[in-house]
Amino acid sequence: MVVLMRYVRLALVLAGAVICGACFQFSTVLTLKADGSGTIDQRLLFTQAAVAQLRQLAALGGGGQDFDPLSEKQAREAATTMGQGVTYVSSTAINSSEGVGRDIKYAFTDINQLSLNQTPPPPGGMPVGPPGADSSDRVAFNLTRQADGHSLLKIIVPQLPVGRGGNAAPSNSPSADQIAMLKPMLAGAHLTIAIEPAGRLVRTSSPYVTGQRVTLVDVDVDSLLNDDTLLQRLQAARTPDEAKAILKAVPGLKINLDPEITIEFE
Repeated sequence: MVVLMRYVRLALVLAGAVICGACFQFSTVLTLKADGSGTIDQRLLFTQAAVAQLRQLAALGGGGQDFDPLSEKQAREAATTMGQGVTYVSSTAINSSEGVGRDIKYAFTDINQLSLNQTPPPPGGMPVGPPGADSSDRVAFNLTRQADGHSLLKIIVPQLPVGRGGNAAPSNSPSADQIAMLKPMLAGAHLTIAIEPAGRLVRTSSPYVTGQRVTLVDVDVDSLLNDDTLLQRLQAARTPDEAKAILKAVPGLKINLDPEITIEFE
């Protein structure tokens, strides 16, 4: 059975992910040129044990041992969901002791037309819900040229439902029992989203910078699910600043809760 869960809306932007009883690694790195074009390098990797589980589930649904958690066809089709001007370039299947998955490269002509889902695609293209269900969880971009010749990228990030001050959680928030169920299923899961401008990085509002790379999200899911009080404390937060303070103390978590992140580069 496919488990459809907005499994970490309690803490960050991983809403709407589809996880089939298996841990994963999902990374997205954008390389951006001053003219707004660039590339997207993605890696989705499931452990060998996870893929064995997924193949068993596929067999129950009439599939076979040839089940592929991320086929080339699925990778190609994903380009159409990322916005105008995005094209599939290439991909390489991975099947090693590290896991099973795929490295994928896309190209885009205008980052202003780009719209990225922050969560991994469903394994094997399994159905996850009604069309457009993830629309509120996408990252948008706005690139402009400044008077001094620098390029300024604004990244519009979906916001957490904080500031409820202890009021009832939204209906799609996971319960304590659901979180307990997710722990063994998501053990070892990791998600990363980063941007690397092709020109010299001048400044950024993100505190997470290594060389030219600006990290938007870097999440060790274990660190989120291992704190049984995290959801309750986030629901009680009255302001985004209170939520930031709570999340800042979570080990293995890098996330900027500002509604807009800026990157200026030459």
